[in-house]
Amino acid sequence: MKKNKKVKRKLKKGVIVGLIAFLVLFIMVLLFVFVFNDRSKENNNNTNDSEEVLSHYNEFVKTNKEAILYDENGEEKGKIGNGVELTLGDIDIDNDTVYFPISEIEGYYIRYDDVDKIDLLSEVSDRYLNYIPFNLNVKTGDVTSFYDEDDNLIYQLNESFDLPIIIKDDDRYGVVFNDRLLFVKSEGITTYENHNTDKTNASGVGVLNYHAFYDDDNPSEAANCTTAICHSKSQFKEQLDFLKNNNILTLKMDELDMYIDGKLQLPKSVVITIDDGQKTKLAVDMLTEYEMYATIFLVTSRYNVDDYYVTDFIELHSHTNDLHDGGYCPGGQGSGLKCLDEDTILDDLKQSRDALDGADVFCFPFYEYNDYAIEMVKKAGFKMAFIGESTSSDNLVHVGDNKYTLRRFVIVTYTTMNDLENYFGQIS
Repeated sequence: MKKNKKVKRKLKKGVIVGLIAFLVLFIMVLLFVFVFNDRSKENNNNTNDSEEVLSHYNEFVKTNKEAILYDENGEEKGKIGNGVELTLGDIDIDNDTVYFPISEIEGYYIRYDDVDKIDLLSEVSDRYLNYIPFNLNVKTGDVTSFYDEDDNLIYQLNESFDLPIIIKDDDRYGVVFNDRLLFVKSEGITTYENHNTDKTNASGVGVLNYHAFYDDDNPSEAANCTTAICHSKSQFKEQLDFLKNNNILTLKMDELDMYIDGKLQLPKSVVITIDDGQKTKLAVDMLTEYEMYATIFLVTSRYNVDDYYVTDFIELHSHTNDLHDGGYCPGGQGSGLKCLDEDTILDDLKQSRDALDGADVFCFPFYEYNDYAIEMVKKAGFKMAFIGESTSSDNLVHVGDNKYTLRRFVIVTYTTMNDLENYFGQIS
């Protein structure tokens, strides 16, 4: 009798253990199904409404956050930055659609809800096509990050790239990827010599210096612009035609800066500068028409920057705020930058830079400077400064030149086309 009771207790205990085991297994199955379904929804998004997906699809889109890039199987393949514009490939959209193919980078996809529609792609500069690549390549590691010039992440791709170097910066290299100049960080990257071009860097860059302009078909303008530094429209046009017909590249100031530092290689090029600011609208309009870049060195106390001519082809830089008057200091016309007290000069230059939204290139009034003036310009935060002509030089700018005494070829009314041809003929 006691034996039967023990058996019954064992059976009862076994049933309980079995029920517990069954319950644990049942709960585990439920958890597995829940997790599987949750991941399935996340990865396959089978509950998507095709209309919702379509609301994000367009030929042109822009990322709405930093997002993951995928391959065709939905495996992670890299990253893409926030606000990056893309062209999408063709795709048939249904409720199972999760990823859109990216046309610019073959084999890469992006989740539909990581992009928003845009009407058109923003214009991307192809300025790099004018530069001469170095006979040097960069080879990246297994993960390559591409940045724009402002150091914003554009792509991070899980593959290596071998690309010619277009710009050699301090801690990064400019390369062309997807028909766009982008940058890769130099850390952890190898470089090697490679034959990318037979072209050579220009032996120097020309810098032309103008002042005021008048329309020679307008008698009133001609009568009020009679000095040797007041140029007729016909003279300026002839000189612009010369630059155009000889494929001489007009430069921006940052490009000249990089050329001097040996970071950028250029074909035969010129920097066009215009001093002071008076009687310049004619020149601005012509430069815009010719699509040529130039810099106006503005005396900011005399001209309201907000009312100045707006064009993509003109940079405004400093010619002081209110120190473009003579008689302050000994020698020449007496530029105040040569001897006035430091506070007076730095206050003036700060006002000028502030008015010009932080412009960092300077032009010495009357072409006059000394060591003290250069020191003041450096302290004020300018990275380059221009003078006039030097009788002991070719008046070109060369790689490695002193950036605070950059020479210019001063154009006057009696400058001939032969003079201009001889000047640019020095460049090889």
